[in-house]
Amino acid sequence: MKHKTVIVKNIARLMEAGESLMTRNAGMPGMGLLWGETGYGKTTAVTWYINQVNGIYVRAMATWTPSAMLETILEELGRPHSRRIHHMIKEIVAAMAQEGRVLFVDEADYIIENKKLTETLRDIHDLTGMPVILIGMSGIQRKLRGSKQLSGRMSQWVEFQKCDIADARKVADTLCEVAITDELLVHLHGKARGSMRLMVVGMGQIEMHANNRGIGQVTLDDWLSWDTTFFIGDAPE
Repeated sequence: MKHKTVIVKNIARLMEAGESLMTRNAGMPGMGLLWGETGYGKTTAVTWYINQVNGIYVRAMATWTPSAMLETILEELGRPHSRRIHHMIKEIVAAMAQEGRVLFVDEADYIIENKKLTETLRDIHDLTGMPVILIGMSGIQRKLRGSKQLSGRMSQWVEFQKCDIADARKVADTLCEVAITDELLVHLHGKARGSMRLMVVGMGQIEMHANNRGIGQVTLDDWLSWDTTFFIGDAPE
C-alpha cells in the first residue's frame, strides 16, 4: 500500500470549510466544528490538513482545566507558560495573531459541557481573530446547541460521512499496488459498513494475499476461493 492522502469527499469538505474560515470577512465568526463516527477518517484528514495550513493541534482531556488547556496550547506553539491564566492567554493571542495559526482542538466532547473551557476558547477566538476548529464524535453537534458561547460563533459545520463506492474506488486506485475489481470492492465496502479506516485495512489484506500469490489483480471469486476474511469489525473465530 502506498502512503498518500487521497482527497475524498470528507477531506474536500474540510478543506472548503477551512478556506472559508481563513478568508472570511471581518466581523464574521471564525469557529468550525468537525464531527463524525469513529473510522470515518477524521484523524487522517485533520492530521494532513493541519500540515497544509501550519495549524496548532491539541487533544482535549477529561481532566483539563483552563490552565491545563492553555499550557498545552503554549507547548504546541513552543512558547513558555506562566502560572497566571491571563498571561498565558495573552501569549497565545500574540503568537496566533503574529504567526497566523489556526487552532484545532480534538476530542472536543470534553470541552462542550465545561463552561470555563468554552469561555476560554471563545476568548482565544475573539482576541486572535484566527479560526478555531473543534473535532468531536457524532452527537457533539447537538450538545453544542446548549453552549451559546460557542454555537453563536460557529460558521462552518462539517460532518464526516460514510465512505461511498466512488471514494472507495479512488482510494483503491491511488493506494493499492494491485488491481481490485469492482465486484470485490463492493463486497469490501459492505463488510466495512462505510468505514474508511476499515476499507483501507481490507485493501491491505487484499494486497497482501495477492502479493503472496504473485498476482496483479484480485476478483471477488479469487477472494472467496481463498477462504479468508477481512477480519473487519469482529475477531476471527
